[in-house]
Amino acid sequence: MADEYTPAQKAKIARHFLYVTPHGEVADIVKDLKKVVKPASIISAEWLAESMTEYNKRRFEIVSGDNSKVICCPQAEVEPNKYLHPDKKIVCTVDPVAQKITSEADAAKLVGSGANAEYREAMSASLKAYLSAFYEDGTSPNSVASGAGSVFVSPSGQIAIVVSFKNLNPNNYWTGGWQSEWTLSVAKKGKAKLEGRIRINVHYFEEGNVQLNSTFNEQADVDVADPESTAKAVISTISQMETEFQKKLDQFYVQMHDSTFKNMRRFLPKTGKKMDWRARTHNLVSEAASK
Repeated sequence: MADEYTPAQKAKIARHFLYVTPHGEVADIVKDLKKVVKPASIISAEWLAESMTEYNKRRFEIVSGDNSKVICCPQAEVEPNKYLHPDKKIVCTVDPVAQKITSEADAAKLVGSGANAEYREAMSASLKAYLSAFYEDGTSPNSVASGAGSVFVSPSGQIAIVVSFKNLNPNNYWTGGWQSEWTLSVAKKGKAKLEGRIRINVHYFEEGNVQLNSTFNEQADVDVADPESTAKAVISTISQMETEFQKKLDQFYVQMHDSTFKNMRRFLPKTGKKMDWRARTHNLVSEAASK
């Protein structure tokens, strides 16, 4: 039988499966793709490097080296597989397949200067305090969570805040990841629009395969004043919106239990009569059918 798909089509399909891989499971997916995609030349080193570069940015992968860890995200990307660590003022070169930092270089000129740097540094300090207070980072007993947050600023005064946290426990058949990103301009004082997006992915695969994917877009007005007060206002607003998102998730699950699942069930069987749950009734029917 002739092959229904061209190598280019197979490569595209394989790339799709890799891009939607849950947090912490991409190495297993790569192994499986190498086994099932034929010919083997489709999953080449070049294909894998390009696909993993994109995957890392889509999932806000946190990549570590000997001395640093950096978030692979569009906001931090200087060149392909080179990401800015604004607090350390370095650029980290990343091996996208191994997901490791291979080298570091000075990047003081990329971090910002003057008033922009003051806003960035104030927001970075407030962000760290917020993450320490509300995000699990592996310091609690039996915790498997880890994450990071970074604040970037452009020469025009555009602030970008990125948060990425993972909670990975594949040995117990579940993984999860949180990604949030927020932007606003501090180019001039006064009211500014804070806009953001939260994305979560949770995967349970013990005797099944269930995923939760949710995206929440939000915006709010904040006052841009001096760096310290602006940073406090911005991080406080982010905290409120992220908390509201979690509350909506809680309400969603309550609603699913109370109404959604009930609406999916029939009120009556196809016979239109209520089920008789008495075992004796069904024993009599079985006995009659066997005669």
